[in-house]
Amino acid sequence: MKKLLMVALFAIVAVGASAQKNFTIWWGGNVADMSGDFDVKSEFKALNIGVSYTAPISDAFDWSAGVGYVTKGCKDWDPGFIQLEGNAAWNFVKGEDAKVGIFTGPYLGFLVAKDDMEETNTVDFGWQGGIAGAWKFLSLKLGYEYGFCNMVKEFDTKPGEFFFRVGVRF
Repeated sequence: MKKLLMVALFAIVAVGASAQKNFTIWWGGNVADMSGDFDVKSEFKALNIGVSYTAPISDAFDWSAGVGYVTKGCKDWDPGFIQLEGNAAWNFVKGEDAKVGIFTGPYLGFLVAKDDMEETNTVDFGWQGGIAGAWKFLSLKLGYEYGFCNMVKEFDTKPGEFFFRVGVRF
């Protein structure tokens, strides 16, 4: 039920954001893993959806802020987070209809779907970075996130994941 409400919320945001420039509505996936005390298997997670706002700092630099619902964890464990993120980007390819650049910045996640794991931390904080590209109204982001907080209390279980995001820009 929570997941359905989150999708409905982002659909409402998408309708409201369609009249403004520099917004991106995105969907994505990740291959999530945890480093530390557990020997866990990675698994592809495909329930990641969100919205971000991007604005120029100068001709070659942008900043962005976003919010999304992202799933993390590992095989047979799918915790869901509301994740806030802020990034700075350097666009090394700039054109009239296209740009390509690298981005980096912090993220902060709040656990909203626990998925039956006991002693789970409710906050995730970390750093992300990667490469982003945009062409006309489409966008693509490929990156890596590393969490500084343990996912499971009393164990060294830091999250990390490779992610992709495909978006529509307004």
